[in-house]
Amino acid sequence: MDFKTRINIIFQAFDLPLPGKQAHKELAPYRNEIELDFKNKNPKIASTLLLIYPKDGETFFCLIERQEYEGTHSNQISFPGGKNESGESMKETALRETKEEIGVDPISINIIGELTQVFVPPSNFLIHPFVGYCDFTPDFKASEREVKRIIEVNIEELFKKDVIKIKKMSFKKSSGNVNFEVPYLDLNNKIVWGATSVILNEFRKMLQL
Repeated sequence: MDFKTRINIIFQAFDLPLPGKQAHKELAPYRNEIELDFKNKNPKIASTLLLIYPKDGETFFCLIERQEYEGTHSNQISFPGGKNESGESMKETALRETKEEIGVDPISINIIGELTQVFVPPSNFLIHPFVGYCDFTPDFKASEREVKRIIEVNIEELFKKDVIKIKKMSFKKSSGNVNFEVPYLDLNNKIVWGATSVILNEFRKMLQL
């Protein structure tokens, strides 16, 4: 499928009801419905961007692997994104963070729509995920401070038969380490889990309708 056709399909998908929390639950790690509910938790607000672009006649999107740091999401694979700053709209936050983290100028990005918000219990963030595209292959420039590497993924990877897998992971709790079997997306032989996989699963499901 060519890039223009794929973008048109994504626009059409946003005209339909989003898969929402049902899609989220399929990839949500160690969570129940109460943990997915952010009401009365005064969460921090953030935005991310799923950036789509053409490359070598195919359609790609990019992820980033974060640098190691003292924090909940150290070394994790995610979308470009970050905390909302005063006076910004949620879309402006997503575009600013994309510029800061992977060097893509907001003027070259066309926003298609916003996916369902995702609450992340370990860091108490409420994420507003946006989907946008460039008409060309971006000249990425990773932030040395925040980004270890940029991961380019062919969108067809999302539709592999065995893209969803299960892995046992260990998590720190107040009572000690606890092991869970966690669903994840196997993309470019990378383990993509947590909020990033939850967002991608909604995007994947809306394109399968």
